[in-house]
Amino acid sequence: MRRDYGFIHCALEDLVTKKFGADTWKLLLEKSGITMHGASFLMHKVYTDDMTLKLVAAACEVLGLDLDTCLEAFGEHFLYFCQQHGYDHILRVLGSNMADFLTNLDNLHDHLASTYPGMRAPSFRVTPGPSGEILLHYYS
Repeated sequence: MRRDYGFIHCALEDLVTKKFGADTWKLLLEKSGITMHGASFLMHKVYTDDMTLKLVAAACEVLGLDLDTCLEAFGEHFLYFCQQHGYDHILRVLGSNMADFLTNLDNLHDHLASTYPGMRAPSFRVTPGPSGEILLHYYS
């Protein structure tokens, strides 16, 4: 079973509360069936992948978004959230273009494993597409 660090959940909470308000976040938690024991998720705590999936499903429902739109908005905000939490420099050195950045994500995850013990990050491989696009292969 995959597990995710609370950093992911905190980023989602940050996105929802900043764009839609704290009441919307509370409703999202309620719809997900997740009961918080404290004010928020802990960034360095490991949570089950099932919890992450419940949060994403609830976000789609509460915000009225389809899954692709929800995940795209989260991805954009996640980069901002990472920058706000001191990862801006390391994100910049991953590459000056999208292909290099994605190619170096595994190196970033190797580095983060020292901060997040037991981290089992996904792996990425980039290959050129037939029309000049890049294809991202995701392994978890």
